[in-house]
Amino acid sequence: MAPKIVRVPLFLVGAVLIFIIGVRIGSNFCEIKQEPYAIDSSLSTATKLNKNLQSIEKKDFKSFSFAYNTTHLWSMRLADDNYYRIARLLPCRTVKYTNGPNQEIMNSCDQSVINEFSVEATLHAQQWLYEHQHPIDCTNKKFAILHSFAWSGFGSTLHQIVWAFGRALAEDRIAIYETPGNWLHGNCKLGTPDCFFRPISNCSIPSKVHGNQTIRMPANTHHWFEPTHPPIFQNQSFNWYRSQLLFYLIRYNPETLAYVQSTVAKYFNPPSVDSHRPYIAVYVRRSDKVRGREMSQSYSLQQYFDLFDTDARLAKITKVYVNSEDQKVFSEFDQLNKNKQGYYKLLSIDATRDVTFPTLISMPVEQRSKIILEFLTDLYIEVNADLHVGTLTSNWCRLVDEMRFVLEYDDDDDGGRILRLKENSASCTS
Repeated sequence: MAPKIVRVPLFLVGAVLIFIIGVRIGSNFCEIKQEPYAIDSSLSTATKLNKNLQSIEKKDFKSFSFAYNTTHLWSMRLADDNYYRIARLLPCRTVKYTNGPNQEIMNSCDQSVINEFSVEATLHAQQWLYEHQHPIDCTNKKFAILHSFAWSGFGSTLHQIVWAFGRALAEDRIAIYETPGNWLHGNCKLGTPDCFFRPISNCSIPSKVHGNQTIRMPANTHHWFEPTHPPIFQNQSFNWYRSQLLFYLIRYNPETLAYVQSTVAKYFNPPSVDSHRPYIAVYVRRSDKVRGREMSQSYSLQQYFDLFDTDARLAKITKVYVNSEDQKVFSEFDQLNKNKQGYYKLLSIDATRDVTFPTLISMPVEQRSKIILEFLTDLYIEVNADLHVGTLTSNWCRLVDEMRFVLEYDDDDDGGRILRLKENSASCTS
């Protein structure tokens, strides 16, 4: 899989925050109690979707439109027997998110956390976001035109767009993208994230931009320094709210989803992620993160595997999806797995490696767009894995973490709820 280019730098233990490529990217911190990695158990197969949704009271869905249902559930992976088996085997984990508006501590066995991140809460949040952004009549609505996307890595750019989107909602505005935009990660005429994702809104830019009715809002300057929520989400946690916004913004459009699924089918045999569950996804971040000293050192693949090997064997998980911008990782896997008597079966896709932000922006537009599709294929695979391991100093790993927050809870056999468990107390906010 293609590497994830320069993203918002975060602190490792004792690491110093720096600025990359002169982009104003804000201050971010990680609190890490063990190693700088996180491991999560995932929700799983879409074949359980209808059954699980039917278990939720009908009144919860009576206002859901057909358009909503057909554009929001592209990656909803609800829990199945494999998920419960894995979740019950792993111990409770505590993760501390720092440097947000408030310090948030998430315990995987805390009922209040479990309730907040429920499937019902996600469905209602996504419905509200969709209906706010897709009114029946756009006349006399307040708008925020999002413009000037950051020239930074894919994850960093998306997180800054999420901030601008959240600010627009807090002001009761419908967020719309300026077109053509300057989003360097797409090659369509729109020049916005809509090149790859579902449209952010059904409204167009008003013919007159004046006064307070329609304002322009840059999407390249902030990372939630002072986040504000619309009244309906006022009592929700920072991590829950930001994750919901991100999930809404990056719903794959049909063309993107078709590319992703065809790529998976090309390299996975059988040709779907569901056919390989349970599996672990491991993302190894190196290159510019180490050269820029955002990471104090380059961690070996062995160090990543040491975090989950015991749990993987306990849960009888043998398949592992390995991804990195560093081609050497795959040679490391061969030796590592040899030492483990071939316990693990490698899953991977053929993709461009050794890409950093400077090399990405120097590429022709068509080539750059292809690499972004490779990124999105990896995102799909990582989000839907049963366990995920990665350095949270990377904006990419935070994208995966946030997507999994949205998808991670569901009813167990006893009517309770289970959180995807984290191997280490390592997490970040910005």
